[in-house]
Amino acid sequence: MRSFGVTNIGRYRLKNDDSFFCSDGRRSLYIVADGMGGYQGGETASKIAVSTAVELLRHAETLDKEMAKKLTLEIQKRMREAIDRNENLKDMGTTFVCALIVDGIVYLMHIGDSRAYLVRGGILYQMTEDHTLVNILYRNGVIDKEQARVHPKRNVLVKALSAYEKVEGDLKEFEMGKEDTLLLCTDGLTDQLTNGEILDILLLDESSDVIASKLVDTALKSGARDNIAVVVVKGSHD
Repeated sequence: MRSFGVTNIGRYRLKNDDSFFCSDGRRSLYIVADGMGGYQGGETASKIAVSTAVELLRHAETLDKEMAKKLTLEIQKRMREAIDRNENLKDMGTTFVCALIVDGIVYLMHIGDSRAYLVRGGILYQMTEDHTLVNILYRNGVIDKEQARVHPKRNVLVKALSAYEKVEGDLKEFEMGKEDTLLLCTDGLTDQLTNGEILDILLLDESSDVIASKLVDTALKSGARDNIAVVVVKGSHD
């Protein structure tokens, strides 16, 4: 695997609530989180989620239902401990998307509207389902895909990782080939770029760092009203 991660505050935000982690190897780990919850809350929440996941998963062989539950409970425990020290953090929460790759098998977990995409054979596959009100409307046929993409309430979450609310992450397992590319990203990217625009960049014959930077730069040129975090993973060395 060859990966690169980057985050950017965007054009309008005063602070960056997005966090990421990437580590390559036989056991590779990639994480993106988008925090929320007012001053300091969002940044704290995303950092707690990422640091806890790194601690628990860096030497793991799988990310099954049992491990996902253990991880979620530990993140929530550490959030509550942070709130006990600073009650201004009480409304904090975060999205979370994580890919643990062991011997070519991807163990994917996600909560919220940060996404994972897989490029295989020139086709972009969205591997996660947004936990949003708008996605429910789309799935029920109330609005179409383009209406969903620009809907004013597209960022209203129906599921997020917070200190107190019981939540389960969606889990998925699949093989990653040598020619595949994996993308983890926050909604700061997907609110600005269409899937087609994302695919065009991911198909460039460039290294992971060039592609990740190009994704962020293109989103910035499109307005970038939110923080952006991306992790690009190539299945073979570039």
